[in-house]
Amino acid sequence: MNRHSLLIVTSTLLLGAGVGFAKEKRGKIPAKSSDAKPVAEKTAEPEPEAKPLDAWHVWSDADGRKVEAEFRSSDGESVEVRTREGKIYKLALAKLVEEDREFARRAEGERAPALREGAAKVDALVLAGLTKAGVKPNVPATDEHLVRRLYLDIAGRIPTAPETAAFLNDKRADKRARLIDTLLASPGYTSQMYDWLGDMLRLTDDYGKGVKTYLYEEWVKEQVKANTPWDKMVYEMITAEGRLSDTGPVGYLLRDRGMPLDNLSNTLSTFLGANVACAQCHNHPLADWKEMDFYAMASFFGATDTTYAKATGVAKRIGKSANVDKNMLVRVLAPNLAEVETTGRNQTKLPEDYKYKDGKPGEAVAPRLIMWSEKDKENPAYQIKTDSVPDLRRQFGRWMTHPQNPRFATAIANRVWKKLFGLGVQEPVADLDDLTKAFNPELLAGLTELMRRERFDLKEFQRVLFNTQAYQRQVSVTPDLAKGPYLFQGPVLRRMSASQTWDSVLALVIGTELDQFKLQRAQQIRDVDLDGPLSVEAVVAKVQELSGEGKGKGKARRGKKGGDKLDSADFGGYAPPQFEGMTMARASELPQPSRESHFLRMFGQSDRQIADSDSVEGGVPQVLMLMNGDVQKVIASQNSKALRDAAKEKTVEKQVESLYFSFLGRRPAITERQYAVKLMSEGMKLPDLTWVLFNTREFMFVQ
Repeated sequence: MNRHSLLIVTSTLLLGAGVGFAKEKRGKIPAKSSDAKPVAEKTAEPEPEAKPLDAWHVWSDADGRKVEAEFRSSDGESVEVRTREGKIYKLALAKLVEEDREFARRAEGERAPALREGAAKVDALVLAGLTKAGVKPNVPATDEHLVRRLYLDIAGRIPTAPETAAFLNDKRADKRARLIDTLLASPGYTSQMYDWLGDMLRLTDDYGKGVKTYLYEEWVKEQVKANTPWDKMVYEMITAEGRLSDTGPVGYLLRDRGMPLDNLSNTLSTFLGANVACAQCHNHPLADWKEMDFYAMASFFGATDTTYAKATGVAKRIGKSANVDKNMLVRVLAPNLAEVETTGRNQTKLPEDYKYKDGKPGEAVAPRLIMWSEKDKENPAYQIKTDSVPDLRRQFGRWMTHPQNPRFATAIANRVWKKLFGLGVQEPVADLDDLTKAFNPELLAGLTELMRRERFDLKEFQRVLFNTQAYQRQVSVTPDLAKGPYLFQGPVLRRMSASQTWDSVLALVIGTELDQFKLQRAQQIRDVDLDGPLSVEAVVAKVQELSGEGKGKGKARRGKKGGDKLDSADFGGYAPPQFEGMTMARASELPQPSRESHFLRMFGQSDRQIADSDSVEGGVPQVLMLMNGDVQKVIASQNSKALRDAAKEKTVEKQVESLYFSFLGRRPAITERQYAVKLMSEGMKLPDLTWVLFNTREFMFVQ
């Protein structure tokens, strides 16, 4: 029996025509034993009620170092705390004094009710919307569906067979909350959040002309890993100054080098959901934004230079006179030329073809903030100063990231909700000008307040949502929004994103080791940083220094079949395995974005030219890659983690069950198990079954 026949026959009989929804077996309630003897009740003295903990605590370690911060969470080995300034720290429990360890234990116990309260408020808002529309919520998801969904949404991959089995065999009542906490503290959380932000921020390795952004990318990963609050992270990107060779967050403004208007348009739509793109050229035909509004906002960036103008002259003089290695010269010059610099002059002017009565062509424009309603005039976010030209960008950053900004908290709350539920409470997420258009305006307002309450802590915000009944319900098929709003009876059935699919392949092939391989290319940029004024002498000296040390290596190369083969030095000398030209590392640890022929791009990874352009649309090339591509070959190889786990089982039935755990996160139904065992007795091998399961629609979807 060939594999194509197996797909047609086996996938239909084992899994049905569509996405599988396994039924959970329910045991019978045991009968009451007639031999049971009543136990005399004892009247116990009531224990004195413990005094509630203060929100703020001074944490001390064995070396006498102290920090005042509030408890956020604990993974059993460390506690995560947040200072009044919003900084997040991880403190090792073993290094804390005993008093602090006891405080952490009590704080963890008191945190659970607060978490449940937050989740209950979200559920109440969802249920109110459903009740008003006369719609019933979906039934709760089974453990088998939920464990796979949680791994995909938090760790960015499917669970391994042992991980699935461990969760299903766990009898503790709070095992779901425990798994959520474990995954939020895992390296996988950083990887999947970076992938998500990569699409939003248009992260790309190369800005052209040799300008590499490795330092910027590393900075983004560090912010996610440190759980830096979203408002702090965005403020840093908006206000950063310096060269790309030593200051990572300048990469945000340099993404649109020399195009401040385009950068502003992206900034407003991404971080505020302000649909102002049309107003860049004319008064918006479908919204209240005027062209003057856009240029008044652009004026906050009128003294910000991203053109590399001052450095260009130095580059030309070196190119004509220096007798140095040209490749090394480009490698040194490029990141040192890329700079965000604040000048003392605001150069924002209306365009020469400006045609409205509120201004004249070529006229200078004063900075002014946009407003969504007359109430915004009293909003504390708008209390900024515009009299200092060099400080305009910082004032803009303060306004935009202020907790009371009319859209900042709403925009990120709506985006995160879409990440978990498949649809935003308001669509599209880049247009929040009229909040009455939300599917459930009260829910969106509640999520906004939750984001503010959590002080833009995206991990804690998601922890609340993961613990809601709404998230833990069975999924709904993709709704037809033309027939009315979707009110979140449950999450929407989604196809895995490109990064989730690729990282799940790695989980099948190398298991949990996939988190060991981390790109470390930022050092290549630090090596060429001049650490001083840009001059011909400094550049030539740096080129000669690096040429003598032989540090010209470490560039990405094309693999045998269009994959991206990275040098082992790019991974700190601990490189991931290679297969058919593919580097078996997470999507977050591969070139950003991957080459067009790579599995990631074939399955919808964005080219990062436009924000939010990841795709989950299917196509024939994807089917062919699943059926006959190199990824299928490596999954079916005897060295793959999924097959090795299955081979450890002593019976065919258990081997089949292990592969179902690995691919689908569930046990096979009785008929599926029987049919698979029958086929195995007729000559089908375990690698053939991996091919069948990998090519089912159920594998590709998040249930």
